[in-house]
Amino acid sequence: MYFLYKEFTKSGEDYFDAVNKAKTKYDLSKKIFKPYKVLTPFQILKYFFGVTGFEQHIGEMTGGLFIVDEVHSYDPHTTALILESLKYLKEEYKAEIFIMSATLPEFLKKLFIEELNIKALIEPKKEELKKIVRHKVLVTEGDVFSNIDKIIKDIKESKKVLVVCNTVDRAQKVYNELKDYTSKSALLHSRFILKDRERIEKSLDKVQLLVGTQAIEVSLDIDFDVLYTEPAPIDALIQRFGRVNRRGVKGISPVYIFSQGSCEDKFVYKNQKVVSKTLELLSKCDTLSEDLIQNLVNEVYKDGYIDKDYEEFLKAKDSFRNVISQLYPFIENKYLKEEFYELFDNREVVPYMFEEEYINKIKNKEYFEAAGYVVGISQGRYVALKKQGLIEDKGYDVDFVYCKYDKDLGLLIDKPYDNVFTT
Repeated sequence: MYFLYKEFTKSGEDYFDAVNKAKTKYDLSKKIFKPYKVLTPFQILKYFFGVTGFEQHIGEMTGGLFIVDEVHSYDPHTTALILESLKYLKEEYKAEIFIMSATLPEFLKKLFIEELNIKALIEPKKEELKKIVRHKVLVTEGDVFSNIDKIIKDIKESKKVLVVCNTVDRAQKVYNELKDYTSKSALLHSRFILKDRERIEKSLDKVQLLVGTQAIEVSLDIDFDVLYTEPAPIDALIQRFGRVNRRGVKGISPVYIFSQGSCEDKFVYKNQKVVSKTLELLSKCDTLSEDLIQNLVNEVYKDGYIDKDYEEFLKAKDSFRNVISQLYPFIENKYLKEEFYELFDNREVVPYMFEEEYINKIKNKEYFEAAGYVVGISQGRYVALKKQGLIEDKGYDVDFVYCKYDKDLGLLIDKPYDNVFTT
């Protein structure tokens, strides 16, 4: 609804006219009304967990055509839920399924083919893929800070430079090191309030230096000359590579992968064996033609889900079957709903410096404008901040976080306000 509201305000509508139009459009989209819908897999899954209105929405899925893009990008638990929901829709509701991905590991491809009984496989010709060469891969010893001079050199040579870190804290520190070397720089990650994230994303076509996190891997149409990135699994790196020499008109562009990340990386990419295997294989590469990408992905994930990943996958499959067995029309199961919302590791908060603006917007019933001051943090981070007395519940839909905020850096978790209140 926020997106729809912003679209209507572009045409000069006042706040309440824009809200009314957004609500009307949104309400229609929730009914069996539109011939197609664009959504995330979670919006399909939630109705199998008994979220209000599930009867209508599962009914609407009957005979539907489902196109699922970038299916490789989910963790084993979510992948299992997506797979089981699609299987159920196909077997019980005569749905048809189209799975798409630029970097689908062979084991996942076989899994979806077998489980969903897929007959048709559409792949580009290898001869055509060999002709597409956009990147030169260079695994570089050390971490981002031990190579900072190389990045500065490229900035001074007026190249468009993209630097990708695995955590927000790391990205903020790197940006502080580099921002003074060009007047056209930006930082992008998940800890900006919505207003600032929108502002930054609109400016990206004009920046020379962009420092970011996984936030740059999806949905952004950006094109840089050179990439410097912390180590990550092969599929994540391929997405990052795609933000450099995007259209292949710059010849062959360098992409540097540092051999070391930070100690926090193990919390982002829990299977560090995959990261190590990725670095090992990429260190043997030179120029990376598109036909080699699939081979690299297959080699990194040749063992499929193993150890805890495999256990998690099987557990989620069994869990979904249990969820389906408890689903009855016109009977809400609050435990199923709670189980669904536990899939999201996110809490919305408002930085303390925007408390007055947020409350005023709420009092004036300008709820969409109020949403512009919200930022998301992980559940673990929320709990830690609450223990420090830096989260306060004032009876609104979101809590307030007592950490400093900068419009160019985002929420600064490590810089709490002093003596704000006691618990």
